[in-house]
Amino acid sequence: MPPSPAIAVALFAKAPRAGMVKTRLARDLSPEAAAEFHRLSTLAMWARLVDLPAHEAFLYCDVRWAEFEAEADGGRFRLQRGSDLGERMRLCLEELLGEGYGKALIVGSDAPTLPLAQLGEAADALDSADVVLGPSEDGGFTLIGATRVAAAMFRGVAWSRPDTRSVCLAAMQGAGLKAVETRAKGYDVDTLPGLRRLARDVGLPASLESWLLPYREPRS
Repeated sequence: MPPSPAIAVALFAKAPRAGMVKTRLARDLSPEAAAEFHRLSTLAMWARLVDLPAHEAFLYCDVRWAEFEAEADGGRFRLQRGSDLGERMRLCLEELLGEGYGKALIVGSDAPTLPLAQLGEAADALDSADVVLGPSEDGGFTLIGATRVAAAMFRGVAWSRPDTRSVCLAAMQGAGLKAVETRAKGYDVDTLPGLRRLARDVGLPASLESWLLPYREPRS
């Protein structure tokens, strides 16, 4: 059994390799700039999660990456497993729950200003639900949490579509899971307008704020 706390939160990220990450954003920037944004976003989000009280943070990457491994030391760096995003998330949740955590949450590195209140709301929702999703404005979700998983919970789900979240909810309910959503919403940064929006957010970590300065536009 893991030590207290009983809530595990996993940060999902890819290694920041140019041309392999943030490909939509790379069309407006460059593959190298998009990869650097992903690197900084991952490190910023990790710094926020690792200091959360009552949570144990883990960094799940698609491949081994020295910088991320150094940040997530002490056995908190892990490799994602699975053939697609749905299977990787299910196996992650299954692994953490199997280690004795009562609740397991996954967040992505695409939303570095994700409201931490949404994490708390998601954890509370799991007192009475099997699965919780944190909605994003594009029809997907910025977080998922579970106390129980099922093999078919992502069956038929197509990713990065306006109906991704609604299809996920239907698949989970079809798999016998009680699934709910948080009231709080977040947003992903996949395009240049999203990057400009992020650049205006308050509370950005210094490294990310400095990098985003060229993309900041005055508020209307």
